[in-house]
Formats: sequence, structure tokens, C-alpha cells
Amino acid sequence: MTHDAVIEAVAQTFESSISDAEFREALAHAVTAVTVVTTDGPGGMAGVTCSAVASVCADPPTLLVCMNRRSYVNGVVKANDVLCVNWLSAHQRGTSDLFAGVGAVPMKERFERGNWRTLSTGAPYSEDALVALDCRVVSAMEVGTHSVFLARVLATTTHAAEHRDPLVYCKRSYATTQPTAHA
Repeated sequence: MTHDAVIEAVAQTFESSISDAEFREALAHAVTAVTVVTTDGPGGMAGVTCSAVASVCADPPTLLVCMNRRSYVNGVVKANDVLCVNWLSAHQRGTSDLFAGVGAVPMKERFERGNWRTLSTGAPYSEDALVALDCRVVSAMEVGTHSVFLARVLATTTHAAEHRDPLVYCKRSYATTQPTAHA
């Protein structure tokens, strides 16, 4: 059975009984880290704000990144086969908005704002991000409106030693977190 046939069989077996609006409303109450996923290579340099990122496993170190197929950046990631996930700090709300397309700033100019460098793949990482994981795409599949990328982590950088709060998104608004006291 092909991969597409498996996805279709699962979709038919577990047909959703909720609408897109219900699904979005439910997820609006979940807290998600705000990331900017970047890429550079033969397809060009690009980046997009993304909240659908998760770890898959530590051995080998692998991430899952979901990106709308209509996003310009989706095609660029597929052409480059590399990406870097930048988990933003609380003070980087402007970076999130910029890469979400607020202000319609041309892609090249987005990277002229802030401090961007590269690790092993050449995909840009933000020096102000809490964590950046530089990856090579090992698999991509289409699921509904999105591409699901599995990406092997090749290099990391972190500012965890410095006190920086994460930028998160919840209830359709930016927020940050504070550690809770131990009981």
C-alpha cells in the first residue's frame, strides 16, 4: 500500500465530525511556541512564522515541521532540503510578525532586520532566538492543506544560560511563560 493510500485509508476510517472552525477554536486555547522556520540554498533564502513544530525523537535527533502548502516558503524548503527552526524569545514579537507577513516586507529585507547567522546547513538562525536547530529534511509528505517535514538535526545553538523568556501563542495572542514554584 502506498503512503498516499495509507493516509487516505486513515482519513476515511477516522472521518472528522468537527468543522475547521471548531478545530481552530479548540486549538486557539492550546499554548504553542512561536518559531520562525528558515531555509537557504539553491531555491533561495526564505522564512516563515510557524507554530506547528515538535520533537519526534532524540536518536536520531529529529523534528516534525508542518507548513501550509500554499506558503511560498514551503516550496523553497522543498528545493533546498534544509531548514532551521528558531524558537523565539519574548522580545522577538516583531520578528514573528515580520515573518508572518505583517507589513508585506520583501523576503530578502526580512533578514536584514535582526542578527542572522548560519550553522552547518547554511539556513539562517536568529542570534536572539532561545534555541535554533539546524536541520536537513529527510522526508516530506502531504497531509490535507499542509506538508509535514521530518528533519534531522545537524547543529544547535542556544541561549538557555541567559535569562530569556519564550514567546508563545495562546488564545490568539502572544504571551510568555514564567516558571512555577515547586510545591
